[in-house]
Amino acid sequence: MKRFGIALIILLWMPFNSSSQEVIEGVIDLSKTDLRNNAVPLNGEWEFYWKKLLKPDSIKYYEPDYYTFPKLWNGGTTRNGQELTNTGYATYRVRVILPPKTPELAISLGEAYNSYLLYYDGFEFGKNGKVGKSKEESIPDWMPKVLSLARYQNTLEFVLQVSNFRHTKGGVREPIMIGDRKVLNAKRDFDFSYDFLLSGSLIMGGLFFLGLFMFGQHEKSVLFFALFCLTFSYRMIGSGEYAIHALYPNMSWDLIIRAEYLALFIPCGIFTMYSYSLYPEDSKKTILLGFSVISAIFSLLSLFAPTIVFTSLVEPFFILVIVAIFYLIYVYWIAYKRNRTGAQYAFASTGIVFMVAVYLISVYLTPVQENTFLTFIGFILFFFFQSLILSYRFAHSLKKAKEAAEDASKAKTDFLSTISHEIRTPLNAVVGISHFLMNEEPRDDQKESLESLQFSAEHLTALINDILDYNKLESGAIEFEFTEVNLETLAAKIIKAHTALAKEKGLSLVLELDENMHPLVLADQTRIYQVLNNLINNALKFTAKGYVKLKTTVLNSDDRIQNLRIEVLDSGIGIPYDKQKIIFERFTQAGSSTTREYGGTGLGLAIIKKILNMVGSEIYVKSEPDSGTIFWFDLAFKKVLHTEVDEAVQEVEDSNIITGKKILLVEDNQMNIMVAEKFLKKWELRVEVAHNGQEGVEKMKENKYDLVLMDLQMPIMDGYKATRKIRTFDEKTPIIALTASALLKVRQDVIAAGMNDYITKPFDPNELKRKIALYIKYQ
Repeated sequence: MKRFGIALIILLWMPFNSSSQEVIEGVIDLSKTDLRNNAVPLNGEWEFYWKKLLKPDSIKYYEPDYYTFPKLWNGGTTRNGQELTNTGYATYRVRVILPPKTPELAISLGEAYNSYLLYYDGFEFGKNGKVGKSKEESIPDWMPKVLSLARYQNTLEFVLQVSNFRHTKGGVREPIMIGDRKVLNAKRDFDFSYDFLLSGSLIMGGLFFLGLFMFGQHEKSVLFFALFCLTFSYRMIGSGEYAIHALYPNMSWDLIIRAEYLALFIPCGIFTMYSYSLYPEDSKKTILLGFSVISAIFSLLSLFAPTIVFTSLVEPFFILVIVAIFYLIYVYWIAYKRNRTGAQYAFASTGIVFMVAVYLISVYLTPVQENTFLTFIGFILFFFFQSLILSYRFAHSLKKAKEAAEDASKAKTDFLSTISHEIRTPLNAVVGISHFLMNEEPRDDQKESLESLQFSAEHLTALINDILDYNKLESGAIEFEFTEVNLETLAAKIIKAHTALAKEKGLSLVLELDENMHPLVLADQTRIYQVLNNLINNALKFTAKGYVKLKTTVLNSDDRIQNLRIEVLDSGIGIPYDKQKIIFERFTQAGSSTTREYGGTGLGLAIIKKILNMVGSEIYVKSEPDSGTIFWFDLAFKKVLHTEVDEAVQEVEDSNIITGKKILLVEDNQMNIMVAEKFLKKWELRVEVAHNGQEGVEKMKENKYDLVLMDLQMPIMDGYKATRKIRTFDEKTPIIALTASALLKVRQDVIAAGMNDYITKPFDPNELKRKIALYIKYQ
């Protein structure tokens, strides 16, 4: 960390505090330069010997020419007019006059195309590859180095041999620095750290977006950006300082140079496809695809062509890159004007990458030295904004998916509401008429048929309720309504409801209640009835002989709470042990043969489990094949301590309250009108009928009624709108909805529209009578 901190200071400080001294005719005078915590570039006119590889002891026999250092040979001319080419070989010499006192010194050597041999005070000091006078004699290599100097005298001599036969560039592009060894080592460490940090960040980002594509969002833009990050990550460590050499110093130069250029050509092509996949409506595919094709061609040349061929393609490729960036800026601007998702970030990031690209191209083509910190910040900002684009798009797609899911849920709810209405409307007539006929003292032969009809209708109603209730339970849209419930009465009703079926199958249907049980409790009567009804119905279904028993046991009790165990026992076919867990899953029974033989939806136990789970209980089963089954659950009930009114007395009281009262029935279905009128008139109520909501509003304006029974789905005007209109001039008259939908949302909408309560079709006549009496009594 200490060396990293020194490097950061040097990085920001050096470009503005370097010595103004330059090499003049092969000599640089640093005698008055303080080299402590400092480093000086050996820039200027070095002695130069073209087409000669001279050693220190023989160089004195040749007349020197001079050439700017560092500077590429390509198209250059020496002081004496010697024209240079990119391929060839040469020798440089410089002498450095040092100050009297110096720290421990070192020199740093950057890129020299593409091999060099350095002599220091007559001795071979450092090299990259092997210099030679031909392609066959030379071996290319490059790796930036920091070499420590042992000082023997005040004037140092450096002789540098350079040869190039494989790269389009020849000569030396970066300066040799001399100075404090700690400073140069720290700067090298910082450069390596920067390269590895940026490369690692790109790899992690690429892997993250690749995982996002594979396991989440299958968008092409995510895939292209992941591939761009992964391919471009190599360029961070495979060019410039060539930090990858620190890990793999023996890598061949040919492999390194090809990988370096591939890491330039391939990511640029991928990035154009990424940009197109972001905003295909705002860009021309032919332009971006054309650039990608050119990148692919350049990439193939990097793989198979001689190095001197594909390295010559960089400058024309840079021109294409600048043109492509300008076009992408235009595309992102259009996308921004059209309010495309994330276009503002794309526009900002492209502006940043344009500045970074121009800066790096100028560094590549001119002697300008790269400010590592600036390029680091530029790349970080670019990738940050690109990540913002994809994150923003991802969040936007999640939002759209959520909205689509909500729309689908609403469509499902509307569908279920419609289906519920269409099925329950005729079912209401069947159930209602069977109830009415049962109360008309039928003959014994008629009574048996009516009981079968009534049971079948109620069984069909139970199946419909199972499907609708499971949907509500899955969506969490179910609510519990706790009222006073007499458990003894409720249990007796359930037993009575199944007596006909038990008698038909020759089974004994037994009710066994704990004598210590407090009968009157607070509970959701509908849900308790639903749980016990499903359990007893299942027991009767799967029992061919013997008995079915409903049993309650008091586990413990105090003044306020009693804990009950409620069991349903049978002597039926039993359940295999390996099936006892899956029977509580939806649409699942013990086996396919069970479904074929006994029927059913396979939802009953799943609904029981969910209902009990929602009130903090659990359903248990104990069974063996052919030995019967026991289902049980434990529930805590809050006791109701006041005296219960006898049902017969309550019914007389309700009849006295409603006799002679005037009811408006707003209903469009003639069968439902007939059923409702039969019961209402039997209870000695005066009934008027409106066949749609508009007619109901008009009748309410013209007449005074004690209560309104309002259907919801009607032509011309539905029950919701009619109720809202009525409430503008009549806020007191009770309105009870007659709804064929059991969905919670419908019930909420009923109350929101201004109605007082609701009755679900097919309605229970006793429940309807109680509610009419209740609202008329407290009107």
